[in-house]
Amino acid sequence: MRQRGRGQHDAATAEDLLPTEIRRRRCERALGRPELAGRTGYSRQYIAQLEQPSRGIPSRPVIAAVDAALEAGGALIDLREAAVAARAERLRRQPDPELESRRRVSNLLDHRRSDSELDYLDRLVADLIEKAERLDPADVTARVLDHQSVVDNLLRTPLLPHQQFRLFMLAGHLAGLLAISLLDVDELAGASTCCLEAAVFTELTGHEGLRAWTLAVNALIDAAARRACTTAGLDAAAPPARPRPAATGPALPAGPDGEPPYESVAAGLDSIDPLTEMLTAPGGRATPPLLIALVKGRIARFADTDSHRHVPQSPSGLTHAFQPPV
Repeated sequence: MRQRGRGQHDAATAEDLLPTEIRRRRCERALGRPELAGRTGYSRQYIAQLEQPSRGIPSRPVIAAVDAALEAGGALIDLREAAVAARAERLRRQPDPELESRRRVSNLLDHRRSDSELDYLDRLVADLIEKAERLDPADVTARVLDHQSVVDNLLRTPLLPHQQFRLFMLAGHLAGLLAISLLDVDELAGASTCCLEAAVFTELTGHEGLRAWTLAVNALIDAAARRACTTAGLDAAAPPARPRPAATGPALPAGPDGEPPYESVAAGLDSIDPLTEMLTAPGGRATPPLLIALVKGRIARFADTDSHRHVPQSPSGLTHAFQPPV
């Protein structure tokens, strides 16, 4: 809970001083919280709350019991009464319109720091997309995880609506990149989980460009899962239906089995409005062709089930039981 504002010239109010004075007098008498709790009849947890700022003003009987236990001679009671009077005066005062306006402007300007951090993250993600095909999957994974730590920090920061939308877009692209890098090393379960994360960010943004990107990555994971089942000698002709990101625009054409074909999904990426994508995709106008290339470069590898590709078998028989959740 945020600490109360101070008075003029940053002077501590009686409301601020009361918990500090309780703690000071307790320590002065070399009493632990359990001992003070025993003397007053209140719990140790409640005594700890009395010493915390912004916990409100305790009732008079509580302060009277603490004052007597600490032999404060009524000083704590007087301080409480001053705190009550100060609070009543503060509540009676009408806020100064000019000061309130300055406060709101200051709060808005504080959010500009988040814009700078988002610009920095945008450059990192765009640079990674540009270099992804030249890096080993392990390097891509390491870089994505490093960038996602920046995302996590920003997710814990109060953001304006347009900043939050931009962060979700960047996070969705990163999750898709991580899914592809895990797919390159046959980590189907991890890739599927990352694609699910991308789908969540797609739903939060409702952006058609991110939707097409997530669908394309999901189609590759689906193809890899079918390929793994075929290699293991399982019948993968009719896998269970899996939820897709909800449609926010024209649906992609379905293949013969009702699933979007991989070529159609990649074509869906091609059809995204360049201006719209430029405003939201990391790296701007140059990014969508690179994302399309990342998907198209893997279509032949995963969609062709006639050619044999070795799929490492995990000790738990993952490829026999695995069904991507997305």
